[in-house]
Amino acid sequence: MLKVVFHMDMDNTPTFELAVGNIANLQKDVGPENARVSLLANGNAVKHFVKEANIKYLSLLEELHTKGVKFYLCNNSLNKHGLKKEQMFDFCEVVPAGVTKLVELQKEGYAYIKP
Repeated sequence: MLKVVFHMDMDNTPTFELAVGNIANLQKDVGPENARVSLLANGNAVKHFVKEANIKYLSLLEELHTKGVKFYLCNNSLNKHGLKKEQMFDFCEVVPAGVTKLVELQKEGYAYIKP
């Protein structure tokens, strides 16, 4: 079983699209059942998960989520940008501190990828 966490911390659309594409390609290559995949967004990257501003990505992200991808958002970053959990895509899990979640996932054996 492959375990990987993709980390995003910048509000950069090409990097966001690269990360999501990498996740889709990984699942296509090994099968969703053979990979535990997470994407953690902190810093400015949390803006990519605001429902209203990113509706064009909704179906793609929902498809990845139905295939087991977990999306974690840093609550500290949401607060910094004046965002509320309710504004984010529903399938995202808000964690208290993104950096702590990264450490926990790596401790659990997740490979770290920063597109």
